[in-house]
Amino acid sequence: MDVNRRFEQLLAFHCAPTLAGIKSANLITCQKDKFADLFSLLKEYECCLNCKDIFFSVLSNTTRFVVILVYRKTKLEKVLNQAESQVILKKFAYRQGDSIESHLNYLKVRMAFTKTFPHEIGLFLGYPIEDVLGFIENKGQKFKLCGYWKVYSDETKARKMFESYTKCSNVFCKHLNEGISIKKLLKAI
Repeated sequence: MDVNRRFEQLLAFHCAPTLAGIKSANLITCQKDKFADLFSLLKEYECCLNCKDIFFSVLSNTTRFVVILVYRKTKLEKVLNQAESQVILKKFAYRQGDSIESHLNYLKVRMAFTKTFPHEIGLFLGYPIEDVLGFIENKGQKFKLCGYWKVYSDETKARKMFESYTKCSNVFCKHLNEGISIKKLLKAI
């Protein structure tokens, strides 16, 4: 299987809700040995995706893996600029009024320092603020439901969101399996 197809499969399976515009961001993890020139590949796709407000941010780059945040810039700005999000970000020393790029750079520093995903990453991924707070307060325990994230608030709403994300991913994967590229799919959106 060629590298572009493998990359598109990762995007379709893990990032379809972001690509479709129903979520602010998703994460993908790429094994370096499966993507010989990953950074050139990212640049190639950015040329097509940036005009759709979709961007890549490398959050972690180790000897074996690269963790990439795939995000809708406008949606992510809206999420992070909410007053409730600002309160959480301030607790982790993010500076109010900073650009998305500055917030992403600081998130990278926090990931490198903690060697794991900082709790506030849920905000970047568009998780409900109540659930991000619930995760932080309960240290990842005592959740009501676990799916795309750990749910501490509205289970019914979360189940509906989980279903829409799964449906979106299934549609993207189906089209990809039919030979339609991610680039062509995004032109239709």
